Amino acid sequence: MTREIRRSQWAQFIKKFNAENQYRQIQITYKDSSGNKDISLDDRPFIGLALEKKGRFIDGIQFFAGRGDAHYIAEPILTVKDPERIIVEKDNEGHDFRLTIKTKDCYEIVADLGPHNYEQVKHLIEKVAYSIYVKRGGWHGADTDDWQQAEKKVHETVAAFV
Repeated sequence: MTREIRRSQWAQFIKKFNAENQYRQIQITYKDSSGNKDISLDDRPFIGLALEKKGRFIDGIQFFAGRGDAHYIAEPILTVKDPERIIVEKDNEGHDFRLTIKTKDCYEIVADLGPHNYEQVKHLIEKVAYSIYVKRGGWHGADTDDWQQAEKKVHETVAAFV
């Protein structure tokens, strides 16, 4: 099933999309002036989409992935400028499997969604915990505290997208 999302519903759609699709594997294909490009998040979890606004107007849509730093847990990996249309495709069971964003300049960004990958989340938490360990001077004996703090930071960051 294919459905175009009305512009007035983009903010609501993105929150719902993020809630259902965080931590999934994702492959993004887009075309720019130099040809087709692919972005694969092999070892980084998909965190979510965010609207970029100028005043009341939507100027762009950003794709975020996990980074693994205690201060920058999620980072934008692609910004789609001047989005005009959002189209979502669902499989027979009603799960999103493809998101297409079309721009005013006739560019098309296609994000194919794979399965949820909770190992990526564990890996992200490990990287954040290590970052916390390094930032506090690298002394041993607080690994449980580092892990708990990393889990909390990751969950807070992810929750901000929904």
